[in-house]
Amino acid sequence: MKSKIRLYTFNAGIISLAVGIALRFIIPETGGVLEYLPHILSGFGAGIMGVGVVFIIRKRLIEKNPEKAKEYEINEKDERNIQINEKAGYATWYVTLFALAAMSLAFLIMENMIASLLSLGVLLVHKISLMICVRVFKKIM
Repeated sequence: MKSKIRLYTFNAGIISLAVGIALRFIIPETGGVLEYLPHILSGFGAGIMGVGVVFIIRKRLIEKNPEKAKEYEINEKDERNIQINEKAGYATWYVTLFALAAMSLAFLIMENMIASLLSLGVLLVHKISLMICVRVFKKIM
């Protein structure tokens, strides 16, 4: 399952890069938001492709060396590593929460209402996602 997701990620990067390059030639230089769309898609696609290449290289290295594959599998299923990853995820959730709150406040102070409302919306989605995930995980466990 994971390898299929990684393959889809790599393919999504290729598609995004190709669409970005194609849009660069299709969309005339009008100025405004549409002028930046091809560059954003190309950069996003190149980044995702890079992640996909790293996954592919890692998979091939593990396939060539059975000892590394076994060690990698043990580390992935080790309870201590799972707890560390859960605590790290929880800590980064709080860092992101405070960063979004600070960004919303900074935009509000700069009187940039659109950016402030957007960041407050993302902050709201961030908090709601926590509540939904807690409820779902309580039912599962």
